[in-house]
Amino acid sequence: MKKSFLSVVWIAILNLPLALYIGNAYAPDNSSSPWFAIGTFYFASIGHFFLYFFVSSLVLITPALVVKKTLSKYRYAYAVTIVSLLHIILATDAKVFELYRFHLNWSILDIFLNTNGEVISLSNQTWASIALQALVCILYSLASTAAAILLGFKIVKTRYFVIPFLIMYALANLAHAYGNAKQLLPVAEIQNRLPFYKPLTMNSFMLKVGLISKEDFDRSPLEISENGVLDYPKHDLMYLKNARSPYNVLLITVDSLRKDVFTQENMPHTYAYANNAYKFNNHYSASNSTRGGIFGLFYGLPPSYWSAALRSATPSIITKVVLDRNYAYGIFTSANLYRPEFNTTVFAQVPNLRTDSRGNNAVERDLAAMDDFNTFLGSLKNDQKFFSFVYLDNVHHYQTPLGEERPFTPTVESVNHMDLNDDTDPQPIFNMYRNSVYYADKNIAKIVKMLEEHGYADNTIVIITSDHGEEFNDNKQNFWGHNSNFTDVQTKIPLIIKWPGLGGAEVDKLTTAYDITATLLPRVFGVRNNISDFSIGEDLFSERATKYVLVGSQLENAIIEDDRIVLINKLGMLDFKDKQYKTAKDQTRDTFLFDAIEQMSAYFKRE
Repeated sequence: MKKSFLSVVWIAILNLPLALYIGNAYAPDNSSSPWFAIGTFYFASIGHFFLYFFVSSLVLITPALVVKKTLSKYRYAYAVTIVSLLHIILATDAKVFELYRFHLNWSILDIFLNTNGEVISLSNQTWASIALQALVCILYSLASTAAAILLGFKIVKTRYFVIPFLIMYALANLAHAYGNAKQLLPVAEIQNRLPFYKPLTMNSFMLKVGLISKEDFDRSPLEISENGVLDYPKHDLMYLKNARSPYNVLLITVDSLRKDVFTQENMPHTYAYANNAYKFNNHYSASNSTRGGIFGLFYGLPPSYWSAALRSATPSIITKVVLDRNYAYGIFTSANLYRPEFNTTVFAQVPNLRTDSRGNNAVERDLAAMDDFNTFLGSLKNDQKFFSFVYLDNVHHYQTPLGEERPFTPTVESVNHMDLNDDTDPQPIFNMYRNSVYYADKNIAKIVKMLEEHGYADNTIVIITSDHGEEFNDNKQNFWGHNSNFTDVQTKIPLIIKWPGLGGAEVDKLTTAYDITATLLPRVFGVRNNISDFSIGEDLFSERATKYVLVGSQLENAIIEDDRIVLINKLGMLDFKDKQYKTAKDQTRDTFLFDAIEQMSAYFKRE
C-alpha cells in the first residue's frame, strides 16, 4: 500500500514539468503584469498542477496498483492511459484558453462533439497538430509513469519535493486572499486563469487582524447575478387597435462579419444595395460570440440573461410579437438551433421550427437555407405578412466553394489553429476570410433577388447585420477569431436597413443590436408599451443619449465606451482597457457604470 501511494506521489512529481510547460498558456503577460502577480501565478501553478495529478491519480490509479491479483497485467497500461488523458485534457484546455480566454466546459465539449463541424470546424492540418501533441503527451506519460512505478520512489526522498510544492501553493493562496480583499486584479484574476483552481478567500479574518482596512472591506466587488427569475417583458404587451403594418421583415445575418469588411471591394453587391438604405457606421453587437449576439438581437437584452431565459424557456420578444400578430415566421439558418439552444430560447414556442440545414459543410448548408427561404416565399398567401430570419454561416468557417472567385491574395486553403501565435502572418488568413465574405455577398444578392421575384421587395424591411466580428491578431495581443475580447474587431458589425419609403442615409451615432427590438416592435408590430418593458435599446431613428454599449460573453461582461473598455469579470472586479486591449490610463468609474450594472439585473423579478 505504501509503495502504491509513493508511486502515485511520484506520478504527480514527474508529470509536473510537462504540466508547467503546457500551463504557460495560462500565464499573464510578463510585460504588463506586476512582478508579484507573475510570482503568485507560478507559485500557484506548481502547487496546483502537482495536486491536479496527485488527486486524480490517487482516485483513479491507486485501486489498480493495490488490487494486483486482478489488474497485475494491465495496471501499468491503465496508469499510462489515465496520465495521458490528464495531460491531453490540460493541453486542450490550455489551447482553448489561449484562443478564447475561457476554459473547457460541458457546453463547449457538447458543441464540439455534437454539431458535425457546424459551430467549430478544424482543418486536416489542425487535426494533425492535435494528433502530434497527443502523441507527445502519451510518450511522456509512458516514461514518467514507468519511472514513478518502478524507480522513482527509491531515488530521492519524496518529502524533498512535496513539501516545497505545498508551501508554494499555500503562499499563493494567501497572496490571492490578500489580493482579492484589496481588489488587486492582477492577483485575484489568477483564479480565472488556472483551470479547476479555487483559491482561498478570508476577508473577514484579514479585517480582524488588521491586514486590510474597513474601506477595503466595504469596497467589495460588483455583484453580477445571472441566476434570477426572468421578468420579461415587464408588463403584458399592448398593441394598437386595428393597426396592421404594411411591412414584412427580412433579417439577414452573416456570422462573423466584422464592420470594416463592409466595403465596395469586399461586398460589392451589398454595398450597392445599401446606397438607398440606412447604413449605421458605429454599430455594435451584444457580444463577441454567436450565442450572446443572437440573444441580444432578438431579446433586446444583454447576454447576462441567457441562463435565465434558457431555464424558463422564455422566447425572445420578437418571437412573441411575431406569433401574437399572426405573421408567418420563417427561420432559415445554416447552423443548427440547438447548439447553442436557440430552439428553447430565442425561438421557443415556434411551431414546426426548422432546427438545422442540409449539407456537409457551411457552403452547402447556406445554399439549403436559401433554397428553403425561397420555397417559404412561394408558399405565402397574397395577404400574409411574414418575418423571416436567414442566417449564413460560410464566413464563420472562412469557406469559399471550389470554382468560386478568390480575389484576395495571398491566401491559404486552411488554418492550423494550433499554430496561431503573435508571430503568425495574419494577411493570408485574413484574405481567406475576405474571400468568404466576397462569396457571402453574392448569396445576400441572391436572397434580395428572391424577394423581388416573389413581389415582396417594395413592402419588406430588409435588415443586414451580423452576430459578432472576427479578429486576426489586429491589436497584437495574440487574439484570433472571436469570443475572446471586446475590441471593435470582435464586436463592431455592419447594420444596413432598407425600409420602404424612408430612403437612405449614413448614420454615425452609436447604435447597438438591442436597438432592433426597440425599433421594430413599435414601428412594425404596433406595440404600445414603453421600450424599457422589453429592451435596453433605443429606436434607431431617434436621437440617442447612451454613450456606451453593454456586452457580454461566457467569460465576462463589459462596457464599451468611446475610448476604453471596462471589463467586469466573474469576480465582479473591474479591469480598464484601452481600445487596443492594453491597460487604460483612465480608470475612473463613470456614473453610467452603475446604470449599466442595473441593466444586467433589471429584468429579474424582485422579491
